[in-house]
Amino acid sequence: MACKTLARLSHGEGSSAPAVVSSVVPLCMIGSDNAGNKLLTLLEECGSFAGNVDTRVVRTAQTNVKGLRTALSILPIYKDGRRGCFFDAASNSTLSAQQLVASLSDVVQGGTGQDKDTAASYGAFLFGYPHLLPLIQGQNLAFLFREARRAMVDGGITVLDLNGVPDVQSSPSAGLRSTLDMMRDSVIGPALEHTDILHLNEDELALLTGCRLSNSPNLEEENQYAISKAADLFLSCGVAIVAVTRGKIGSFVACNNADRMRKSPSL
Repeated sequence: MACKTLARLSHGEGSSAPAVVSSVVPLCMIGSDNAGNKLLTLLEECGSFAGNVDTRVVRTAQTNVKGLRTALSILPIYKDGRRGCFFDAASNSTLSAQQLVASLSDVVQGGTGQDKDTAASYGAFLFGYPHLLPLIQGQNLAFLFREARRAMVDGGITVLDLNGVPDVQSSPSAGLRSTLDMMRDSVIGPALEHTDILHLNEDELALLTGCRLSNSPNLEEENQYAISKAADLFLSCGVAIVAVTRGKIGSFVACNNADRMRKSPSL
């Protein structure tokens, strides 16, 4: 429910001020089952409350797709603040980058019922969980991000949110992956140079980069150093900002240099 959260943060309850984010347009594939209908209802209620969530693209997609179940995620929150992920791909297994690009084009061209000037003013694209979307990985993910940039004012801000990163069971002696390894990653590698903000948790960071983290509070300084070196891999691949959430410890944020920031004026 990221759209609902974003809308509430942008337009607080009881506030008469206009929303900071004038329009939030969810792009996804849902079925006509109970889960899909519930999700659509929640988004539409949020739209009524905040006045800035447009669900027409989702509703149209639901109408045009028959016989699919809505994907479901269960995210248990552990005592130490970390979270897991149990996932049923369902309709997400057939969602393609080309379908999302077509939806983006529809939004930018005013297909959601807004005038073209308003529709063309979108400035951020948030995409989540590519490891759980088999048809939106690798070059397909890079294609999606390139097209999203073209659709936004001044290239906008592209955000990649990770979850469902598989445990590849790499050897403890393998050590930290190289920049070239990350650029060749079959899921996110080609898209990293097109990503302004990358968000992942420390467990996902370890799985992707091979960095080694300890649960011992006595080794926190070593953990911070390991996380910093791992985040540097993504920066060297072209990511502008890397945000690593660490449960109850907080977050680690790393930023690229001024030259990379200038490539994304909206940052």
